[in-house]
Amino acid sequence: MNAKSAKSLVQLILFILIIAFFGYVAWDSITKEAAFFGALGGITLHWLLTNKGNRNIIYIKPLTAGWRVLIYDILLVTWLIALYQLAGSFEAFPNSLLAINEQTALVLALVGGIGIDYSVGG
Repeated sequence: MNAKSAKSLVQLILFILIIAFFGYVAWDSITKEAAFFGALGGITLHWLLTNKGNRNIIYIKPLTAGWRVLIYDILLVTWLIALYQLAGSFEAFPNSLLAINEQTALVLALVGGIGIDYSVGG
């Protein structure tokens, strides 16, 4: 096993762990609205930041770093919308993000997964 395939394997295992953590923490809190607007917002975020406006977003190969970042983007936006809905108001939303709990750990895990896959590739 060469170094590149070892990094890819570690990134894939990390992806699976983050997805499992998302399912454990967030699944019951996701509303239909959060899922819908999270998918739209995540694809838009990915298109604007990762693809930098390139229309090749539809050509992402499954399980590659670009695909994983797309999934992370969708889950991150979905989770932020769900957290906003749980907070109940715009004023309470930042305080809910500052609390140290599973919800903020999930936000950090998703951002970390994006950072790792985006910077390392694979």
